[in-house]
Amino acid sequence: MIYVLQTIPGLGQLAWREVEQSVPVEDERSAPHLMALRAVPGRDDLVVFDMRAGPKALLKLRVSEDVFVVAARGFKVAYDERGLRQIHAAVRNSEAVQDALNVWRSATGSSKKNGSFRVIARTVGKHKFMRRDVGRAVADAVRDGWPGRWHPVEEGEDLEIWATLIDNELLCSIRLSDASMRQRDKIKHLPASLRPALAAAMVQLTYPSASDVFLDPMAGAGTILLERAAAGRFAEMHGGDINGDALAAMQVNLRGTRGEISLSRWDARKLPLQDGEVDKVAVNLPFGKQIADESVLPTLYREVLAEIARVLRPGGRLVVLAGNVRVLESARYGAARVLKPLDKHRVIVLGQPATIQEYVRQEGPVRRYVAPPTPRYTEDDDDDDFPA
Repeated sequence: MIYVLQTIPGLGQLAWREVEQSVPVEDERSAPHLMALRAVPGRDDLVVFDMRAGPKALLKLRVSEDVFVVAARGFKVAYDERGLRQIHAAVRNSEAVQDALNVWRSATGSSKKNGSFRVIARTVGKHKFMRRDVGRAVADAVRDGWPGRWHPVEEGEDLEIWATLIDNELLCSIRLSDASMRQRDKIKHLPASLRPALAAAMVQLTYPSASDVFLDPMAGAGTILLERAAAGRFAEMHGGDINGDALAAMQVNLRGTRGEISLSRWDARKLPLQDGEVDKVAVNLPFGKQIADESVLPTLYREVLAEIARVLRPGGRLVVLAGNVRVLESARYGAARVLKPLDKHRVIVLGQPATIQEYVRQEGPVRRYVAPPTPRYTEDDDDDDFPA
């Protein structure tokens, strides 16, 4: 069967990496095979692949937000009105429909052979028809040609069908996952909280190990910590935030999580940790949009990165999410050069471009960065003290 994973823009490659690392295979023939990476700009990355096994393992993935099974595909779809007829024919006559419906029943536990459905249509490209026209063509095809008796509804559907037309390629898929895959088990949310899939991708890039002493120094509601706990065993996990409401949310969300976990209210610029005490760090630095003032970011980034470099052991890994990579790199160069930049990953966060930057801690001493005091002058200052 052909499956589609849907995730945050920029995470498609990392979502596929998780498939390769996490989905069990019996032999080479049963291994998943990547077919395509596609994108709905600003909305989603799509990972299209073929796999002989059922979808059970896919529904446990963390970097993906939704799982679909492909019921129909269309190629060389015309950009004019002929394209709508091609879409109708491709969806109505697809030989994969029955197998896709069987996979849906297996994944959801449904036994329905008749019921309601809803079509969510999306288009990318300069087509001469509207997105709603694609949805109507697909709905007509499902109602007229799919096995059983299916009728379209506006909400409360049994079957959720996504029709994505990217230029001249159509993917018509049945959604297998529900809202719990996207939202996970986090209970309390805060403004600017990370989406769990993004936090999971950051944790993946730290290369989790059972011996990890893991740190999130600006943990907010604890999303990154939850994803690290889900990634496997660890030796210790430390998280904190300067905000009392954040700490309260963190404590609620981590309640019941197994392992040696320490949650504190602290200032990330002055961590109560020893030099080189930590193996892995993942942190979402403030963007200056919803949290913090953008003008204070350069100094804040310098102080936080210097402190992370101090507590991170040589060879340890740091993964940072930041809205402005130039400010991030300037801060690293000015205060924490022992952090060697590795790969970067462009993503979209709350509609804004952002970057996940990987680092490794090199050998060398580092001290807490102390911002120079801002000069304060009065009318009585002697002008002779300043150059002409």
